[in-house]
Amino acid sequence: MALRAETRDRLAFALRLAFRQTSSRARRSVAAFLGIAGGLVLVLVQLGFQSALYDSAVRLHQVLDGDLVIVAPEFQALQGLTWIDRATLERAAGHPQVQSVRPLVMTQLMVRNVENDRFVIILALGIDVDAPAVALDRFGPQAADLRLPGRVLFDAASQPMYGPVVERLARDGEVELVTASPQRARQRAFVVTGLYRLGATIVFPGGMLAGIDTLLDAIGQSRERVNIGILRLAPGADGAAVARDLRLALSPEVDIETKASFVARERRFWSQETPIGFLFDMGAVIGFIISAVFVYQVLYQMIDESIAEYALLKTLGHGRAFFLVVVLATAAMILLASLPPALVVASAVYWICGAATQLPVELTVGRVLVVAGFGMAIAMLSGLIAVRRLGRADPAALL
Repeated sequence: MALRAETRDRLAFALRLAFRQTSSRARRSVAAFLGIAGGLVLVLVQLGFQSALYDSAVRLHQVLDGDLVIVAPEFQALQGLTWIDRATLERAAGHPQVQSVRPLVMTQLMVRNVENDRFVIILALGIDVDAPAVALDRFGPQAADLRLPGRVLFDAASQPMYGPVVERLARDGEVELVTASPQRARQRAFVVTGLYRLGATIVFPGGMLAGIDTLLDAIGQSRERVNIGILRLAPGADGAAVARDLRLALSPEVDIETKASFVARERRFWSQETPIGFLFDMGAVIGFIISAVFVYQVLYQMIDESIAEYALLKTLGHGRAFFLVVVLATAAMILLASLPPALVVASAVYWICGAATQLPVELTVGRVLVVAGFGMAIAMLSGLIAVRRLGRADPAALL
């Protein structure tokens, strides 16, 4: 019991010493603490932007109203538009577990800013209003207007580069969006009659929703072709089993997958098939390295300036384990002291960038815990390296 009490006393003393050293160093090394916080901000921002881009890439996927997705075999990601025959969808509808088949047409158009002659890219979606490929409860009662030729809904969460579409719609009841073409006769005018909210993506700053015939006519495409087929299955149907059956029946004309795997494919494309994932990961690594360097610098200077005091503690019988606890506890406190200002700055950056881009940039609790956890591990590593300096704390030097 006496040994346990002595151990507790030594541990308490080590923690008090670590706290006092951290408090003293914080007042004298503000720049170093800001450097640690800056590294954490870089990590939080890199991971936040990466997550926002990946989440934006699958916004449309999340509102698809079905269980299975049919795409062309060469399909990689949404921005690389591919086509399939409607007849293939009709064949898929013959499966006994398929309740309905819903076609979806997508294309990228250039539309004119409603205030000037600048043209901006937009993602245009075409649906069959009677068998919509998207969940219409997300688009409101105005979706019924899409049965009329030339009528569209505009994404109110688009970036502002299209001009004051929302404001003019509220004022006038209708807004005209004109597509780009070098020949005026080939320009198409869409009439915006309502709004929905989906948001910008990694590729498209905005979007609009039209009836499928309206969109096919605008791009001069046959009504016998679509980009994606959405299958809604009967209640209780095994999606994976139905997908396997349809692959056997329809391959190699199309590829069939579940909605979850369709979302995963899009995320995998952006994280592995483009430089984006590597660049953001490298930015996060650099942020951790910056924080580690500053933590090590603070610890090394603290130990170096107090080397005589550490030597005295050695003469009083404190061993290596005691000094290891002091240094590692100090490293942890340094990291924790730097985290709150990092969160404040990162939150401000998230808010500014989210407002400017309409991308889902959010500082989540999970991300904070991950960054804090990795940051703590880096701080512990820095502490283990810095504690070697205590090997030079020679009690004989006090004589």
